[in-house]
Amino acid sequence: MIVLTRYLAWTVVTASLVALAAIVALNFVFSLVDSVAAGDRDTGEAALQAILAMPGQAYEAFPFATLIGSLTGLGGLAARHELTVMRAAGVSVLQVAFAAMAGGLLLALIATAMGEWVVPPAEDRAAAMRGLTEADRLRSGPDGALWARDGRDFLRVERPRSSAHLEEVVLYRFADGELVERVEAEAMHYIGGAWELREVGTTRFGAAAVETERVAAREWAGEIRPEVLEVVVADPEALPLVQLATYIRYLERNELESDRYRLAFWVKIATPLATLTMILVTVPLVFVSGRSGGAGQRIVIGVLVGIVFFLVNRALGQAGVVYGLPPALSALLPVALFFALGLAGTLRVR
Repeated sequence: MIVLTRYLAWTVVTASLVALAAIVALNFVFSLVDSVAAGDRDTGEAALQAILAMPGQAYEAFPFATLIGSLTGLGGLAARHELTVMRAAGVSVLQVAFAAMAGGLLLALIATAMGEWVVPPAEDRAAAMRGLTEADRLRSGPDGALWARDGRDFLRVERPRSSAHLEEVVLYRFADGELVERVEAEAMHYIGGAWELREVGTTRFGAAAVETERVAAREWAGEIRPEVLEVVVADPEALPLVQLATYIRYLERNELESDRYRLAFWVKIATPLATLTMILVTVPLVFVSGRSGGAGQRIVIGVLVGIVFFLVNRALGQAGVVYGLPPALSALLPVALFFALGLAGTLRVR
């Protein structure tokens, strides 16, 4: 059985990677044609932008590519009657499914590695090519400034240079719902694990009087870190799990809305699980369609299943944000539903 497991797993892995390469190649061609036709950039720049977008496209397409690859790979074995021979040798449908999912485990690891270590730097490089510097992306507020909250302190930065170098800073400090201190600084640097404000002017609002003070430098013991500011300006879907977890803790500690980032976190968890699930879904499709149709029918069925999964996944994710469903439920329920359907279908095959 070990030999058969390796054979089935390798068949699924190779067919899925071929399907993924085909999908990414088509997306590359369409993106390149659109960019060149729009005239926004020359062919070389448009090609580089399309190449940088490929890791993100591959990551998003992994479950669908696995579905198509598993259908074509296992379908080819069925067409050559290899699955029939395995069944005649005493291999059950469930054993075939588990062997195929062993290959899916490798694909899930590849998808996770791409999402964690390949997509984020590619997205950063693409943003830099579009002329967006780190300072430009930090200007996330409606007035073009950077706003952040740390407990009862509110930070406004007119000219962010980088996540660790901020200029023209105003810090509003509240206590019991009232403004008690306003701190202005020409610059703010993150040095040695703490923020240092330079050329600081402080206005304190007391019950009986208003006091002012100017000093050359002072520290601010806020818990905002440069890595938190970096996450503020990034697309949640392109962030690795560690950064998402860091930012979610920051938001929840400051009683800020975190559903969007928590959903992105659980979607990152669900993507490799969806890759495994798509393989299980294909097993009954291969055995049933193998008796009544060819490869074309299997591909059509697979595409339809993939579209249904995508629509259910996207709709439930958005509905969860709108109606306040737990992000973990929104992200994992479609995967659990299709896994149950795939398992039930596999167990029904005779």
